[in-house]
Amino acid sequence: MKRLCPTISELNAFHASAKHLAFTMAAKELCVTQSAISRHIAGLEDYLGQKLFLRKTTGLELTEAGATYLNATRPAMAQLESATAQLMSYGGDGGALNLSVPPTFATQWLFPRLGHFKRTLPQVTLNFVRYEHAHDFSNARDFDAAIQYGYGNWPSANARYLTGEELSIVCSRTLRDSIGLREPDDLRKATLLQHIEVPLAWHDWMLEHHCDTSGSRFGPGFNQYSLIVRAAVSGFGVGLVPTCIVEDELLAGSLIEPFGKRFKSGQGYYLCAPTSKTNLSAFKLVSAWLDHCCKHIDVPDKKNAECLFCRTPHVSP
Repeated sequence: MKRLCPTISELNAFHASAKHLAFTMAAKELCVTQSAISRHIAGLEDYLGQKLFLRKTTGLELTEAGATYLNATRPAMAQLESATAQLMSYGGDGGALNLSVPPTFATQWLFPRLGHFKRTLPQVTLNFVRYEHAHDFSNARDFDAAIQYGYGNWPSANARYLTGEELSIVCSRTLRDSIGLREPDDLRKATLLQHIEVPLAWHDWMLEHHCDTSGSRFGPGFNQYSLIVRAAVSGFGVGLVPTCIVEDELLAGSLIEPFGKRFKSGQGYYLCAPTSKTNLSAFKLVSAWLDHCCKHIDVPDKKNAECLFCRTPHVSP
């Protein structure tokens, strides 16, 4: 019976050759002879019925078919390498997860809970990698999973809602008293702190509360919620932010909710990953832990029989 896929040796030779565009360098990386690399590439091209490289005097060049095949097989090779490394290091229980997290969510919500994470999941290593507002989940090479803020509809991503749907209007007590901020219509007297990547936040809030929306887009812009929080604490203006990232400030009194009302938005923080990564043991454990933390925000001692982390004595994050 004809095999349905190339051998690992052929794929390794192909990826190493595509990386270096030279059989000699590919052979050096894989610790084999140049003739072995040439033989594997020839076998792969014969199997696929396509030329993958153009042989030139200056070196190799990928053909169109070669470039297409490289992009198509790269995620599978990365997943195979990751699964192999995790099984060898952790026996399949745990491992390392490269996680991309928005800076504000990391510092305001996630990092204060990492002590609990370490105590409950010592077999998992979290590596925090560079964050982008909109990751390309179809070609995830630098990260295994990402926490994203939005509507949960990222292409090529498996997205699971965590928290952040609830929004709070916040300001300093001094600012509230100085401008007489008592009801929603008083916002026309305030400086509205704008998140440049969530430009309709104030508009949607005002629309929901039957306020004049004409000034909803005016105000200084920031690219991170953490900057809006700090600006609001300083008395610079009024922020509209996910409640989950200002829990400590509200508890300490450095920020207040002048209207005592909250708004349910259509956006929130989601744990996202390419489908190819969702079977990783580390991803499953981190996903379950995040779900546990989100369910225990308001009631720390609440037990859930279905929750992995409620089966042992609970320690609040």
